[in-house]
Amino acid sequence: MRNSGARQSQSTLQPTAADSSDCTIRNVSGQIEYDLRSLQLKSGSYAVDGLESGYNFELNICLHLPGSNSTSIAARWQTYEERGTLGLTNDRLRLQGENVILEYTDGDICANIPQKRQSAQITFICDNGVTGLGKPEFIGEWEQCAFMFLWRTSAACKVSIDDSNKASGDGIAADDGTEDDARGTSRGAVVFVAAFVFGSIYMLGGFLYNRVLNMSSGLRGIEQLPNYRFWRAIYLFGKRVVVSAVSGAMYVVDLVRGRPRGLIRIDSAELNMRSEIFDSANEFPDDDDDANYSDDRGLSRV
Repeated sequence: MRNSGARQSQSTLQPTAADSSDCTIRNVSGQIEYDLRSLQLKSGSYAVDGLESGYNFELNICLHLPGSNSTSIAARWQTYEERGTLGLTNDRLRLQGENVILEYTDGDICANIPQKRQSAQITFICDNGVTGLGKPEFIGEWEQCAFMFLWRTSAACKVSIDDSNKASGDGIAADDGTEDDARGTSRGAVVFVAAFVFGSIYMLGGFLYNRVLNMSSGLRGIEQLPNYRFWRAIYLFGKRVVVSAVSGAMYVVDLVRGRPRGLIRIDSAELNMRSEIFDSANEFPDDDDDANYSDDRGLSRV
């Protein structure tokens, strides 16, 4: 069985790691590590069924195959009639997103492409749901030259380097998502700085333009800010909306409490006091008003 997906060139998979050796790899920041050493076999090998391809495979991880004629052979194939070398030992990993890639190259010469040599690529995917460490699976081949394998295993899950032990080179702690939090904080800081710089350029540039190049407009003081009328209109509109909302809320509160707004409540004591004031004012009319009234009628006061 051939898989068209295996036609991808190996050069398209770009490494994103800062360090890779001894079957381990860290990301660019150095905070996340992937470690496949638990998959290494000191004796024995992993047998992989090639399904309809007619091949059966035997491989090890980052180590040579025990019992092979060469101490550098890490993967080989076998059919009913013949067998061959698929790739030589390699302990350097690559990252493709969050998947770990291990490649074995320099195998036998490809039968259909004599200028190339056979190779194997194993893609490790983090999966905590598999039994044990999982097992490799054959997924396809291209021109009987490049062979592709997939391995779902918990050994490929990332772990976070504990900052407190990083300097001393001590153990590894489980990933707690600190890198994702730091990345989110970094994005927020970038957005804030960009908005601040843009706003500063806008305000300062507009102010200098109105003050130096647009003096004929007669703008003074705060009016020299760019688009002052526009921003003032927005401010006034927002102010009206807030005032209306607050007034409406207070009106509803007064209705709930039984005190309709617009009505002034006067208790009986205050009402009696106001009545006495008005009555006393009527008993002693103003002398000036009476004089003016008499003069208007042509009468004089006796």
